[in-house]
Amino acid sequence: MERNILIDLATDLAKGSVANYSVEEANEKLREALNKLTGTDGKFDPKKFRRNKHEVFEILEEVVDVRVEEGIKNQFDRFVDYRSVAFGDKLQFRPETDELFEVAKIAGGTNNLRRQRIHQYETYQIDTEWNGVKIYEELERFLSGRVDWVKLIDKIERSFQIEITNDIFTAIKAAYNGLTSPYKVSGSFDPDDFNELVEHIRAQTGMTPMVIGTRLAVQKAVPQYISDDMKDERNKDGYFKMVDGITFGIIPQAHKIGTDEFAIDNNFLLVLPNGNEKIVKFVMEGEALIKEVLGQHNADDTQEYTVRKKYGVGVERAAHYGVYILA
Repeated sequence: MERNILIDLATDLAKGSVANYSVEEANEKLREALNKLTGTDGKFDPKKFRRNKHEVFEILEEVVDVRVEEGIKNQFDRFVDYRSVAFGDKLQFRPETDELFEVAKIAGGTNNLRRQRIHQYETYQIDTEWNGVKIYEELERFLSGRVDWVKLIDKIERSFQIEITNDIFTAIKAAYNGLTSPYKVSGSFDPDDFNELVEHIRAQTGMTPMVIGTRLAVQKAVPQYISDDMKDERNKDGYFKMVDGITFGIIPQAHKIGTDEFAIDNNFLLVLPNGNEKIVKFVMEGEALIKEVLGQHNADDTQEYTVRKKYGVGVERAAHYGVYILA
């Protein structure tokens, strides 16, 4: 299988839309293609792996990149602006101002108006830093070909996605701590407080807001009027998809790695302008890098690999959004 086809297959797997194969078949195709680079007739060959390992790592690096990228986009497309730059490049962001022109009454036949200029915010950039994992395997398992690279990459991909999820919501929490009334409401869900918050976002942006949160969070939002059909839909979906004319959506929850602690707080709702304004900026710098530590360099003969990605997360300065912190 050609390299580009292999990368396309991995991308389709990340999107969950494999045209010609089932997910299991697609994973097996990916596994077979890697096995051809690491062995003969289905048997792992350490010498062949040594000859081809750089190509294997390059493919795996690309697979990690596309699958992490697609996973983040699929999960957070509603409010995260994803950007990718080359190593060393820095993106400059300029927030949009909400300032409007003052309209004055004038007498007919005169142009005696005070000229105005919209204030421009200063540009800023998102700082990036390296994040990575170090994995190892027993030398005997490695030499016998019992290392399943596809499953390994799946776990690495999932690990990065969970860590990035945590970073995104850490940035949001740090930003909303600076929010004040009327864009920040605390307490049990109250329809009047909710609608007032929504109207402030609508008035500020001119857009009909939408609300997102975890399943446990959005379940706490209950409309004032509930019909029998709404009860049936609530029972089917697990939450009200519409509350007082405002659309609700769910952010998939995850556990912090190695714990039973949720990665995303279940006590707050994000109220967002339902348009092109994305409050979070996520910048991926460069590509994933895989580095091998040769087994004979370790006293216990284990085989080690590090997988690193460089990225940064920040909340748009002067972004217009609200937060409902639920009691």
